[in-house]
Amino acid sequence: MNTASKPAGTPQSPLSSLPPKKIRDLPRAFLLERLTNYYSVPPPATAVECDYSLWECAETGLQFAWPMLPGNTVFYRWLAGFESYYPGSRWEYRKTRAFLEPERAAGGENFKVLDVGCGQGDFLQSLDFVANQNKFALDLNEPAVQECRRRGFQSFCGTIETAAAAGFLQLAGYSTVTSFHCLEHVEDPLAFVRSLVSATAPGGRVFISTPYSPMSFEADWFDIMNHPPHHMTRWNLVAYRRLAEILGVRMRWLVPPSSVLRRTLNVFQLLRHGPNRSLGKAAQLKDLIIHFPALTRLYGKQKRRQPVGADVILIELTVP
Repeated sequence: MNTASKPAGTPQSPLSSLPPKKIRDLPRAFLLERLTNYYSVPPPATAVECDYSLWECAETGLQFAWPMLPGNTVFYRWLAGFESYYPGSRWEYRKTRAFLEPERAAGGENFKVLDVGCGQGDFLQSLDFVANQNKFALDLNEPAVQECRRRGFQSFCGTIETAAAAGFLQLAGYSTVTSFHCLEHVEDPLAFVRSLVSATAPGGRVFISTPYSPMSFEADWFDIMNHPPHHMTRWNLVAYRRLAEILGVRMRWLVPPSSVLRRTLNVFQLLRHGPNRSLGKAAQLKDLIIHFPALTRLYGKQKRRQPVGADVILIELTVP
């Protein structure tokens, strides 16, 4: 469990030595209130341990929390109680699977996949063309690791470093290493991605996905789930390019199709009714007609969103 007594020190960008710019304060009471509004259930008081602030890297625009103190076990135990927290399937699972299937055919029995932050193993489960003995699952959540074991994957509760020290994991031994929606949670993102690269065989690839920040609705609606204590960092293209440059790897990026109209309707729904609430079609249509001028303004904002319209990004890093 994290401790609120951890010294905050001087805010420092994970990607630059230049002094960062402060964006806003995020008091503990405010975060608890926003979590309550989001889920309509108050979290335990100890789920948020301290006041945070949000800062921005002067070189890359990467926004990061300070202190870099990730959510504790109380916080994540509370989140895990909501069915919506685990998506089961993601766009990036399908996209990465499509890349890996032909490579598996060429790589034969030596093709091995390591999924870091695997959760219950939903991505590995989708790789039906890879034998279970070549699917390696790593997570810090013991119940999730137990589920991966039940599914037949090679599973370990810990980090890449502790797994390697225990003899479970072979560094530079995996054709592909994946980590979906983990980078934004860690307190040292550069060290985390460096560890992913260290586990990847020469010529292999690392696939990472995160939200693309600011997300399409964040100009109009504060997303507590893209802020501390849930997310420590908020990633954009410039930040990812700098990360790849520091690590000496080649990078490319992919995003799902993103409709301007769909994004507009999503923001409109959030502003009118908040998250996690669905309306009937008749009620939705009435809302849209009554508030059509506001809808038009939101549409204009979404049309100008550049260079990425989508709210998620998939990064591919090729290891030399």
